Amino acid sequence: MLTRLPVPGQAKTRLASVLGVEGAAELHRVLTEHVALEVAALGATGEARVEIWHERGTTRRMRRWLGAVPHYRRQADGDLGARLQAVMKRAFADGAARCLAVGSDCPGMTADHLRLALAALDAADLVLGPATDGGYWLIGLRASAAPRALPALFEAVSWGSANVLRQTEERATAAGLATVLLEPLADIDRPEDLPEWRRRQDVPAAAMRVSVVIPTIEERGQVGRAIDSALAGGAAEVVVADGASNDATEEIAVRAGAIVVQAPRGRARQLNAGAARATGDVLLFLHADTTLPPGAARLVRQALGTPGVVAGAFTYRSDGVGALGRLLTTGGRVRCRLSGHPYGDQALFLRRRTFRALGGFPDLPVMEDWELVARLRRLGRVLVLPEEAVTSSGSFDDHGLLWAGAINVAVIVGYQLGIDPGLLASWRARIARRVG
Repeated sequence: MLTRLPVPGQAKTRLASVLGVEGAAELHRVLTEHVALEVAALGATGEARVEIWHERGTTRRMRRWLGAVPHYRRQADGDLGARLQAVMKRAFADGAARCLAVGSDCPGMTADHLRLALAALDAADLVLGPATDGGYWLIGLRASAAPRALPALFEAVSWGSANVLRQTEERATAAGLATVLLEPLADIDRPEDLPEWRRRQDVPAAAMRVSVVIPTIEERGQVGRAIDSALAGGAAEVVVADGASNDATEEIAVRAGAIVVQAPRGRARQLNAGAARATGDVLLFLHADTTLPPGAARLVRQALGTPGVVAGAFTYRSDGVGALGRLLTTGGRVRCRLSGHPYGDQALFLRRRTFRALGGFPDLPVMEDWELVARLRRLGRVLVLPEEAVTSSGSFDDHGLLWAGAINVAVIVGYQLGIDPGLLASWRARIARRVG
């Protein structure tokens, strides 16, 4: 991503006549943070190496603003073509097979657009994201095409005019480059672009609607309480993603006021299916044996309105009584504190756009919550609220505290050691059947 610091008088100057120099700089800040999240998501998932190339300012100031996720480099001198060419040359010199370059002023661009562009470069030499003003919001190049493409695509181009895309396509054809075009999107550069920006703006944190997603398989005895706690806590909707239960789970969920969708069994797949059906600005993932604290939606909105916070969860508490309950609660809290990872039984929540940018839960048979939180932590802060999400001690009651706890710890350690998640899931299922 190519960008600059949001300094009044130096950012979005063509909009200063409408917004003022402070307003134009603020718009640049918000746009850049939007694009930076979408770009950084591919770094968080390991799909790409992310770099932010900046004008003026220091790397320290950029890092304070946009975080430590990307690598930072100073842009080259010269016009936009010289700066883009420097990006491409450096990427290929560093061993990249493909390189995408984007600006920081396209509110419609998403991480999925970047994924489409990278996939296109598996076969094509060049990929372009046309901008509605005649330029482009993305350019991508395959390393094998660089000798033909550089410098032809970037020198003596009418930068800033309505002819940039046309000139680039003509030069690509002359160089024999196989080119793919993505969908046209609008850059926000001129006063006439502002309606598009207003249409694309994120909902303010205080107004965000919270959707609660609950995965279920034979949860008739518990799902009603989970749904009741979500609706009482202010959720705009509850979506139950059922894995073809053979009991009355679906009927109970509908009576309790939830939307029910059917999904292939597997917690990650069910959670992703529920998220796809949900309509809220925020997604909160709740286990069927867990209940939320009072005012949960308000607490979630407050947390996500905190600068630097990309996601959060509640503090774990077991509903077990006596010594068992205290031990489970203490163990769950120590687990979170030592690892820095809240787990699924703590009701993870995040903005829908962040979830989408990361590609949802990874399709893993175990540890899908751990992996999602690991990716989120590469983007920003994951906040654990002091309010408690209360989880049933049923699995510990059924299998015994030592056995159930040992199984959970073994799976966590095995995953961190790189053991295949499928093998871990199979092992856990066999052990659980024997203990049961």
